[in-house]
Amino acid sequence: MLCPVCHSDSPRRSRRSSVKDYAVGVTRLRPWRCRVCDVRFYAWAAPIKYVYYVHCGLCGNFDVQRISSEHGMGMFAWVFRLMRVPTYRCAPCRNRFFSFRIYRRIVPTKQPVETKVESQPVPH
Repeated sequence: MLCPVCHSDSPRRSRRSSVKDYAVGVTRLRPWRCRVCDVRFYAWAAPIKYVYYVHCGLCGNFDVQRISSEHGMGMFAWVFRLMRVPTYRCAPCRNRFFSFRIYRRIVPTKQPVETKVESQPVPH
């Protein structure tokens, strides 16, 4: 997830605080807040290009770990265990979930974000 204003990779989920947040949430858009520039914006947890791969539904993390189905959460966990659906865990938010999606480990790169620097005229 990248901030649309400063393009940093530090946005985190923001709490829903108004009726507008819940109304926009019907489209699966969630509120996010950038830690660098403090801008609040709406976005999906996963980019459209990667929506068919396993990712955490809460934070959008693609670097999930496969765990034993005994640790799966939910009221119908026994149904998923019976069907042998893979269970995953997101390390940053500690979310455990079942998923039918394709597993592909997508790890974000740790490249520094280039900032715009005003060019100063070079004296001749």
